[in-house]
Amino acid sequence: MDIIEKIGDTITEKGKVAADKAKELAAIANLKSQISTCEEVMKKNYLEIGKIYFEQYSDMPEPPFEKQCEAIKNSQRAIADLQEKIDQLKTK
Repeated sequence: MDIIEKIGDTITEKGKVAADKAKELAAIANLKSQISTCEEVMKKNYLEIGKIYFEQYSDMPEPPFEKQCEAIKNSQRAIADLQEKIDQLKTK
């Protein structure tokens, strides 16, 4: 086997290794994308559960949720106050 054939074989082999690695990386990226999608679905549903809980039980939350329910109520009051200030400024 002459040197040119050896170089050609080496290039072919290295090209195959690179192509295999690219396929592997693409498969990993695809799987990570699927994981991200699942995590987004979970996040959305966790938020929805929290919203439903707050709407139904915020007046008498269970002890582990008292702090968060109070923080939400405080934020709602602050938003209402700020919106009122905006409305007052618009009417001037």
